[in-house]
Amino acid sequence: MAQDDAPQTPFAKLYFSDEMISKYEPLVTAMELVNETEGKDEEVMRDYQVHLKKYQNFEWCSNWDGKKYDIVFYGVSGYTGYLMMEYLKRVALKKTPEPFTFAFAGRTPSKVQEMRDREFGGSKWEDTPVLQMSYDDIYSVIDLVKSAKVIVNVAGPYMLTQGEIMIDACVHMGVHYCDISGEVPWTRRIMELHKHAENAGVHIIPSAAAAGGFPDLGVWLMAKKMREEYGEEMRKAICYQSGGGASAGASGGTLATRSAMSTGGDEVRKMMADPFSMGGFVPDRDRWGVKYVNIEFGTGKVTNKNRSEDLDANMSKISEDKHLGIWRGPFVYSYFDTRVVRRSNMLFADLGNQPYGRNLNFMEYAMLPAEAMMQAQMAKGAGGGGGAGDAAAGGAAK
Repeated sequence: MAQDDAPQTPFAKLYFSDEMISKYEPLVTAMELVNETEGKDEEVMRDYQVHLKKYQNFEWCSNWDGKKYDIVFYGVSGYTGYLMMEYLKRVALKKTPEPFTFAFAGRTPSKVQEMRDREFGGSKWEDTPVLQMSYDDIYSVIDLVKSAKVIVNVAGPYMLTQGEIMIDACVHMGVHYCDISGEVPWTRRIMELHKHAENAGVHIIPSAAAAGGFPDLGVWLMAKKMREEYGEEMRKAICYQSGGGASAGASGGTLATRSAMSTGGDEVRKMMADPFSMGGFVPDRDRWGVKYVNIEFGTGKVTNKNRSEDLDANMSKISEDKHLGIWRGPFVYSYFDTRVVRRSNMLFADLGNQPYGRNLNFMEYAMLPAEAMMQAQMAKGAGGGGGAGDAAAGGAAK
């Protein structure tokens, strides 16, 4: 079975390996007969083609029951799974005009069933199917993907899993995928599947949530309005985040994700520090349009220079938006959301020649509370020590 030219993507490496092929004995026997007859025996070749098709369609090893759900939610036994089931129960299943079928899934079905029973017990969805899948069991990956039209994966931290195996399986089987990642390393890891997914007509959408998704959607809507009403591209966009409070905090999964990224080593830290780690680079140019460059001392390596307006340092301090009169400070997802928006800007340019803006600058901040602004203004008016920025910082910490 010639697979030398097949793309060696994560799922393909496992499934089209010699070890895996050897487990389907009828195909191995058929291959041996083809070699013995040098491909000249038509009956042998027909038998080989039958078994080859079964292997390529995953029929020989699948225990799939034939049911295909519109959406399969994977990894729903934890806090995020609880929130997802709550949203399904309170919003999606009540207000979505078109009915849809769904199933839950996870590594440990008993934990998923416990969550399902708690959330949907006594309702018409109390018997929602629960499927099992583990990344180290290729058969379970195949069965899960065959069971879905769309997979929503909420099992993080993603960079600590082998989730790219499931995504690649989705590409092979024509199933769409999305997750709620807020992790630069994870997005970078699955970017190698972009072309494969594009060729297969499969949508892979990481970060389809508050991290990455909401700011990107907001910029998309603004860019659409600019084009339709003014015929212009966007040059600058700023997102202000407001919410939380004294009792607000991060979930266990979010804390685990932050821990994974902070202990990821020098390569991960370097990746996360790059404002254009996901693409969408806009070079800095002089007034004649010539690009500025950095030249590495000792090696002579030349790299394009970032525009100062795109640097993360702009989002790392407390400052005032003079146009809106807003005090702003660092936001926990700024260093992720900005990367997502820049990548989307690049993809819209590459795939549709319609970017948000060819010279777009996007920044994101936490909007400091109104009382912080008042304290800043009072401190400034009184001429007291510290200054407006320090007073705003003090107000924001309360």
